[in-house]
Amino acid sequence: MRANKNISDLSHKNNIGILGGTFNPIHMGHLIMAEEASKRHHLSKVVIMPTYIPPHKHFDDLADAGHRYQMVREAINKNDKFEVSYLEIKRKGRSYTIDTVHEILKHYGEECEVFLIMGADSSNELELWKDIKKLSQLCHFVIVNRPGFSTDVSPRLAELIGDDVMSDIERLRIEIEPVRISSTDIRKRLKNGTEIKGLVPECVEAYIREHGLYSPLKKGDYRGL
Repeated sequence: MRANKNISDLSHKNNIGILGGTFNPIHMGHLIMAEEASKRHHLSKVVIMPTYIPPHKHFDDLADAGHRYQMVREAINKNDKFEVSYLEIKRKGRSYTIDTVHEILKHYGEECEVFLIMGADSSNELELWKDIKKLSQLCHFVIVNRPGFSTDVSPRLAELIGDDVMSDIERLRIEIEPVRISSTDIRKRLKNGTEIKGLVPECVEAYIREHGLYSPLKKGDYRGL
């Protein structure tokens, strides 16, 4: 069982972090989470994984997957430890994390350790994830605090994943200075013509402006993929 391993045994292994999400758009909060997880848990790489359609969310203003992929690519361009993956986008439809983890293990080798990085808002829904018990045996969960959400695991999830995985979650939990940034707020600001400086990397803001994303005068669909 992967998640039963002591963290001290993992510092010299091929530790792969996965930060999944819609990234609609990617913002500084996402990047801070990825940086903190990378530093604290000795990750050799963080794969940022935009999803095509999120399984548990509905959006009226979801930018095309190609645009979201390109924004992530722009945001991480200068960080050698980060890479963006097209894996879930190319599947089309809805992707499930357990399928993605299997693909990552296949790509990097069964000896690598996979760390799923998530905000407390996502961790609150873990018990709803497909094959969550099996997933908990394949990877580690790294939960990062977010304003307004508890990092505590629900009794139902604790029952599903067991004591060993619960202990692993407690060891890997990350507390950071609260980052009060959300993609929802950024989209609202753009629709209202309000400033977003400092909420997203400058290159991402430039991309959004260039392609007219999230504005009432939205340009055409992405045609680059």
